Amino acid sequence: MFSYGDLAILRGLRMVYHHRKIDRKLFEKYRRRFSPYGSVASLYLWAVAGGAVEGMKDYAPKQANPQRTKSKTPRTQARK
Repeated sequence: MFSYGDLAILRGLRMVYHHRKIDRKLFEKYRRRFSPYGSVASLYLWAVAGGAVEGMKDYAPKQANPQRTKSKTPRTQARK
């Protein structure tokens, strides 16, 4: 199954093909390329997304970290 809704497949495509974002049009290009072996391609892309190939990175744009708000409750001290 080669589905646009599968986040691991999208991540695998970004990692293998060095894309920052995979939109539907680009996804359809790869779906046609892998047809009729979409299920096999999914297995390989899931493995890549899961870290099976050392040294590959995800090229998705970094998201900004929201400002952390301080907790209103005091932190508990570690017991000795």
